Amino acid sequence: MYAHDHRIDSDAGMLLVVGDGAITQSERLGAMLAWLRHPAYRPGLRTLCDFSAATSTPTISDLQEIIALIEQQAAAVGRKKVAMVTATPVTYGVARQFQALTDSGPLQVRVFTDRTAALGWLTREGL
Repeated sequence: MYAHDHRIDSDAGMLLVVGDGAITQSERLGAMLAWLRHPAYRPGLRTLCDFSAATSTPTISDLQEIIALIEQQAAAVGRKKVAMVTATPVTYGVARQFQALTDSGPLQVRVFTDRTAALGWLTREGL
């Protein structure tokens, strides 16, 4: 069972994403496009991706496809901070691979096991 939710907090300048259960690659990509089309979305929104309840992890090929989508949509994505929250060692490792693969792009990614720490990093100034 897959559950996905996202919310944009315009006042805080933040996109909040929660993934729960098994998430397919087509669901991941579709969700990303949905965020970009949301009327309140704007480039550069700080983003919290909480995947602590996710039961699936993307493959390296999936990560490369996600990065290609980010590059295609670079103007809409903008430069931004992305905090990823994970709960398992495997998901943490895959999220760190994503962080490494995005080092030269518009995203500043950090991986956390604690949502409070992730929010603290996101709300500090600087990109």
